[in-house]
Order: sequence, then C-alpha cells, then structure tokens
Amino acid sequence: MVAAFHPLKPIPADPLGQRLYDLFGRQLWDFIEAPAPTPGEKPDWLTVTDYQLRPRILWQRWQDPDTLIGVRFESETYYALIDIDVESPHCNPEAIADIRAALETIGITRTILIRSSSSNGLHLYFPLPELIKTFDLAVGLEECLQAQGYAIAKGQLEIFPNPKTYGVERIILYNGHRLPLQPGTGSCLLDDDLNPLGDSLEQFFTLWDTAAAQQDLDELRHALKIGRDNRRKQARRHRSESRKAEVWREDMEADIEEGWSGPGQTNHLLKTIACHGHVFLELKGDDLIAHTLELATHLPGYQQYCQHQHHIERRVKAWCRSVQNYYWPYGDEPKRGCSDGSQQPNQNEVKAKDAQQRIQQAYEQLQAIGLPNTIRGLMERLAKLARCSFETLSKYKTLWHPEHRPSASCVTPEPVTVSHPPDDPPLPRPQLPESSHSGVLHTLEETMKCGGASPAVPRVRIEEKNKNRGVRGDLPLFPQVVSHDSPDSVIHLSEYHPLPPLSPLASPGERAQHECREVYRQCVFQLRWSKPQRDAYIAEHFDGRRFYHLTLEEQQLLVYRLRALLAEDDFVDDSPH
Repeated sequence: MVAAFHPLKPIPADPLGQRLYDLFGRQLWDFIEAPAPTPGEKPDWLTVTDYQLRPRILWQRWQDPDTLIGVRFESETYYALIDIDVESPHCNPEAIADIRAALETIGITRTILIRSSSSNGLHLYFPLPELIKTFDLAVGLEECLQAQGYAIAKGQLEIFPNPKTYGVERIILYNGHRLPLQPGTGSCLLDDDLNPLGDSLEQFFTLWDTAAAQQDLDELRHALKIGRDNRRKQARRHRSESRKAEVWREDMEADIEEGWSGPGQTNHLLKTIACHGHVFLELKGDDLIAHTLELATHLPGYQQYCQHQHHIERRVKAWCRSVQNYYWPYGDEPKRGCSDGSQQPNQNEVKAKDAQQRIQQAYEQLQAIGLPNTIRGLMERLAKLARCSFETLSKYKTLWHPEHRPSASCVTPEPVTVSHPPDDPPLPRPQLPESSHSGVLHTLEETMKCGGASPAVPRVRIEEKNKNRGVRGDLPLFPQVVSHDSPDSVIHLSEYHPLPPLSPLASPGERAQHECREVYRQCVFQLRWSKPQRDAYIAEHFDGRRFYHLTLEEQQLLVYRLRALLAEDDFVDDSPH
C-alpha cells in the first residue's frame, strides 16, 4: 500500500478511492476531463487550469459514467504506461509480448495490460515499488524502445510520461492520460491474448502490488542513468586501455562459463552472452542471435533453472537488438553520443575560440582610440570590453601583450599626467635601480654573502661608495627607490598590519622568505590591488603561477618589479579603495 502524500486533505472514505488517489493523485492541478463520447467518437479532452482537483472529487469524477477524468505526472512517479491505439501495428498479442520483452532489458519485468476504452485501444502499465524521477523514467523508456527499433508516435505507440522539454519562460506540463477502469467507458483488464478479465478496481490493485514487487530496480536505475546521460549528449566513458577491456572480457567469459546457478538469472546471462558476442566476437544480426541462443541453451543449469524456456528465442532476439544499439565491436567508433551520427564540436574549444575573438575585438577597439599607458590599465580595459577575467587575458597574451605585439605601443597618443596641489610640489623623479633585464638583482641583506654594514662606518661613506644600489632603511623596503635623505622617502603604513615576527630559531633562508613576503604585502597594500589584480599580475610575469609557487629568487624579482611600478611618476591608483 502506498502511503498518502497529502495527509491534511480530506480523502475518500472508500479504501479503493483512497488507493486510486494515492497512485494517480500526485498532480491534481491541470487535470484533464471530457464528456463521455458516443460510441465510435473520440473524447474531446479539456485541460482545467482554474482550480485544483480535490481527492474526494477525483474519486467522484472517476465513478461518474458521464464524465471522463485524467491526470498528469509530477516530478516523481510510481508508474508509467504505454498507449497503443487500435489502428497501431502493435495492437496484437504477439507485438505486446515483444514490447514486454524489450522492457525487461531495463528491469521492467512485470506489466498490467488493460483495454483503455470501448475503442479497443490498449494501455500497458508498469507499476513501481518506489518513487522514480519522472523525467529519468520518460527518457529511459524512450531510449529502451528506440533501441529495439520502435517508433514512438502519437496514435501508434505513445509513452507516459513523455520526455518533455524544459520550459524557460513558461512551465511545460507532462501529457495527461485517462484513469484506468472508469465505469461505463469499456475499460477492462486483459490477459496475454487480449481477452477480458473484468473491470474490478480491487483486482487491478492486487495485480499492481504483485507487479511492483517483482521489478528489477537495480537494472532500471542503471538504464535510467544511461538514458539521462545520453539525453545530455555526454560522451560515453570509453574503455580505451587494452587492460581494462581485457578484464571486462575475462569477467564476462567467467560469468558465462558458470551458467545458471538458480532462478531469476535469464536476463543477466542473455545480456552477457549477447554483449560478449557483439563486442569481442564482432557478431551481429542473425549471427549474433544464433550464437546467443546456441550458447545459452547449452550452459550448465539451463534445463533446471531457466524459467523462460518456452519463449527463450523471443528473449534472445530482444536482448540482441538491445545490445547492438547500446554497444559496438571493440575498436570501432562509438554509436552513441551524437543523435545524427555527426561529430559534435568540443564545447571547451568553442568557448575558448569565442573568448579569443572577444579579446581580439576589444584590443582593436582600444587600439583605434588609444591604448592605456600601463599593462595593468590595458588589462582592466580589455577585461571590461571583452567581458572576461584577468586569468583569461593571461592565457591569451599573444593577442594583446606588447611583448607579443612588437608593432603595437602600449602608450596613449597623449600621455596621462598627474597634477599636484600648489602646496605639494611634485617629487623629483627618483633614480631607479638597473632593470632586471641587465642581469643585476638587488637582494635582501639576509641573502647576501657579505655581512651588514658596520655601525661605526658613517652612512655618507656607504652612499658615496654605492651610489647606484638600494639603501637600507628602518623598514625592509626592497629595493629602495628614493634617496634616504629625502623627507618623503618614508612610506607611511599606518593602516598596514605586518606579519608576525619569526622565531629566533628560524634559519637564514626562512628569514629571507619572511622579509620578502613582508615587502610583497607592503607593495600590494600601497598599490591598493585587489586579490584578482595581484594574482593576474603575478600570472602575467611568471607563467600563470601564484605567489606561493615562486622560488625565493623569483619572489625577490617580483618585489623588485612592484617597487619599480610604485616609483613610476605616471602610476595612477585608479583601483577602488
């Protein structure tokens, strides 16, 4: 018995009405109804959207012979069904048996067949013991039947729930279906030869519980996952390594050699034999059917445990058709993944090409009006125009970076100047240390082989002796870019919080790294850079890496460049504070 899912709503007093509501009343909005048609006419169905059908009214409408009632599926369901019209070539006992054999390939082993109405159409129900995602079930049923060669079409063979599209601007509903065995409609239960068995709702629910308990949910879940993945057109995981393929083959051969060891193993063994014959023996068509039938009927335990000997040939044909649509000979090109057989473009390549085109167009636009006078400014303008990140720009530096475009100049036609208030005269241009391209790198004191300057030596003598190198001050600024005697040489960091001091037992290398990291943090603080900005700058100059990926020498070079950037008189801090 399925528990009611709306316990606060008044439900029918009749137990049959309660059960009908439990199974078919999950979605009572947008129900369908129609006046009972005259014999030979089709119902004129109408979707009611004004109000929700209440549980007791559902039971009353079902009992009313003058009104037909139907419902739709919600996001989860306890059942599915196939609708076959009387004019369909599948409306006969032989075709129904083939459809049932096809459904067993995805774990639906028990079904209930009813006549839908006096028009002699058929409804084949698949009860389930627990809730299954409706869309997954719809896609799995569609792929199962199409793999067996069935064409799903309205008026011929239609599945409920249907694999509907996803609505963006409006909700798209699942197709509605009429309720079973409604009095006065001619609906009744049928046996395998399409002979009537009566229209008892109580008998219908008894058959329902028996069928639901015998479904192979493990096989069904596996099939639904495959169907959903194929629906999304995800690439199948190829077992390209020969070792994995060999292990798979050995496992199947061991499974086949063991044969039947008990009842309930027919579907598994037929699938394994057909898959092995098609994938590794490259058999197909009648050859695969003959191979599977011959091998299966001669395996150990077949006569004792196989409960489908009276129609084993039909089961073999169904599994061979299914296997040939799901698998392919080892080494061949995959059959699945593309609906029309054409090679689909790689989505990563499509996105990368689009990003490059946007960067190229943005660069050409800036080049026409004048490029910014700094690399950072150029990156900010490109990122805004091309709608991309700094990381993307660093990946495609050949499209915009001056080092990769020697003919381009990263200088605007009229350089930007910085004006100063009258009471604050501009600082004289500092004497910068030599560029890193010359091979000279100013290092920290702890990393120098020589000792520090003696306190007894006057500072003026040091400056006279080393006029072209950085001067050590109270703060570990690296390298020094302004004269020590200048009153503006001290950078005030009142808002800055330094790193905690190292332990006295720290090694010289640890102290050097600590001091370099401290200077790096000071530079970033003075530049007012955000985390993406500083990461982009490091990635640009050090092959896409982060600060913690750099060696000590590379960190020192980075600090050198940041201090030089701070010293540029045309540097403008236009980042948000």
